[in-house]
Amino acid sequence: MTTSLTMRFFACLATFCHLLVLTRSQVDNIARTKYGPIRGVAASTGADTMYTYWGVPFAKPPTGDLRFKQPQEPDTWTAPRDALNPSRDCMQILRYGVEKLGVQVNISEDCLYLNVFTPSTGTNSTLLPVMVWIYGGGFIMGSSAIYDGAALARKGVVVVTFNYRLDAFGFLSTEDDVIPGNFGLLDQIFALKWVKENIANFGGNPNQVTIFGESAGACSVSILTLSPLAKGLFKRAIMESGSSMAPWCVSFPKTNLPPKKTAALIGSKVNCNFPDDSRQLFNCLQKVNGASLLNASVEVQYELLNGVVTEVLSPRVETTFGVLPNLPKTLLTSGQYDHFEAIRGFNSNEEGAMKPNFTSGATRQEFRKFIADDLYPFDLSSTDDVINRFEDFYLSNISDPIQILQKSSEASSDFKFVLPALYETQLASDAIQDKKQFLYEFYYRQSVSTLPPWATSAHADELPFVFRSFNFPLWLSTSQPTSDDLGVSEQIITMWTNFAKTGNPLSTLPTGTTSWPGYTHSNTELLKIGKESKVVPAGRTIAVGYYADFVTDISTKGSQVVVG
Repeated sequence: MTTSLTMRFFACLATFCHLLVLTRSQVDNIARTKYGPIRGVAASTGADTMYTYWGVPFAKPPTGDLRFKQPQEPDTWTAPRDALNPSRDCMQILRYGVEKLGVQVNISEDCLYLNVFTPSTGTNSTLLPVMVWIYGGGFIMGSSAIYDGAALARKGVVVVTFNYRLDAFGFLSTEDDVIPGNFGLLDQIFALKWVKENIANFGGNPNQVTIFGESAGACSVSILTLSPLAKGLFKRAIMESGSSMAPWCVSFPKTNLPPKKTAALIGSKVNCNFPDDSRQLFNCLQKVNGASLLNASVEVQYELLNGVVTEVLSPRVETTFGVLPNLPKTLLTSGQYDHFEAIRGFNSNEEGAMKPNFTSGATRQEFRKFIADDLYPFDLSSTDDVINRFEDFYLSNISDPIQILQKSSEASSDFKFVLPALYETQLASDAIQDKKQFLYEFYYRQSVSTLPPWATSAHADELPFVFRSFNFPLWLSTSQPTSDDLGVSEQIITMWTNFAKTGNPLSTLPTGTTSWPGYTHSNTELLKIGKESKVVPAGRTIAVGYYADFVTDISTKGSQVVVG
């Protein structure tokens, strides 16, 4: 996650939250959950009516004694509860200059709520497929409220979005049984259990659930496909620009940023100085004011990162809860999990917006600095050797500053997003031969774009097309979408909902799309999604081999591969 990316994400909040004031009729709609009845609203757009339920509790507020604990079932109620407005977002802070945007975020530890978008009142005999969205934001920020599922739901699916704990509240760990971590992932699993138990009352089929997410949300989806705790909760998965194989997704053994050290440093900022006593640290941190804990976490992350922006608080291998009982590669190749049909993909220039100050190009030395920043979190035996390998591979016979800048963006994009997706797809296609694995590249440049001329689509640029919300995020302008923009959006929405319904994204063909073969060991192709979508070779074979070596390296301590 970088400065520009964080600003791009929170710009969503600055604009899209205004879209929540839809043309809503005051038609009451009561739906029943196992905890009590809720009252939603009906929004009419032309001949379509969408029933929306905002801020539905799926767990108790994780406050007080429940901080750093597994989520618990919410209290029950009897009278219809209003589900008319979004809940507050989970604890997070505006950072990296985002405050200059004037964004106001309503945050609270009491944030475990979900939203349901359904074209059905729940009284029809035929239940619809369900799509559950997990937001991104580097595990330190994010909001379910900025994602309106109505456009997807109008294709005949039920859409659910939800909040999960972030930052220290969701991912602090002392690397033992006292504060195991992964609380945000436990929230995700708890929300999926709510869907399993309640979604039929909203017209959804609990046995036909597809989970999908972007960035950290896609990383979460990838982890959930491997987690024994999520077994039986969903059927298919879509991962946009995120993978459990990514260097930022999971805390790998060979790290310069060990979770226990981070937890102790955060404690020291709030007078909880117990670096060697997890129990006392836990007891002390539970009593700290939420805002103070959040500020301490942010301060420690700044200090640890030394100007480099990456994930400090993230999912980790642990066996206390068993969300992620082993490293993702070990789990994926073991075959000891449900087999899923999956779509994985990335954008053509994931890091295309991440170096805005280098308008005149970059030098080779700056290229090396960019790669060094990406490698900063890892305790490698020889960082220079890895950087040299990158330089030889990406800058062979290149001296032009603009080309070096482009290759810097490409190398960073590959390292963080592209190669992990390719590597995971390769492993999955070998391990899960009975279920199709699809791979895509989103390469469409929107009609109004702030990217440099050589870039098409950067990180998160597909989101307006997935949700057909073109005045969010802010960086893509508030101008009206063109017919090409709408056409690309229709392609993605059709493919994503087709996949949720049948497992085949092209069960009905979007305009301009003729085929999308599953990725296999012998057929390594992907679908390039754009104005004219086309199937092309995935390529990058040598680079994926380099990345596989890197994953093996960071998965070891000494001469032993870490397995739990």
